[in-house]
Amino acid sequence: MPRSARSSLLGDDRGSATAETAIVLPVVVVMVMVLLLTGVGLGSQVRLESAARGAARELARGEDSAAAVEVARRIGGEDLQISISGSGEWVRVEVRRTLEAPTGPLSGAGWTLSADAEARREPQLLESGAP
Repeated sequence: MPRSARSSLLGDDRGSATAETAIVLPVVVVMVMVLLLTGVGLGSQVRLESAARGAARELARGEDSAAAVEVARRIGGEDLQISISGSGEWVRVEVRRTLEAPTGPLSGAGWTLSADAEARREPQLLESGAP
């Protein structure tokens, strides 16, 4: 069989794998990056929730605001923005962090994550002493 006849019988699909890879590879890379950023965001959100709960627990036990901030930073990281409020029986802690994408296609994109927690002060800390 001549060479040209054999090529036409096979459909002459030489190089199609390279073309398909060139089309699919960027999509796969972007999907992997999105999955990694989602994982980092979820992990950071869990840490923020824990930091807010820990700080609220400290305040409910009667510790001062500086101790609560220290607990929140130890759990959630140094780059947290922490807001403490509360009056009467309840204390509230809000923590916030901004995540920014590293270099790459999403470079410059940022997300602000936040979490809050409330806790009731211990009964012996209340002025009336009643639960």
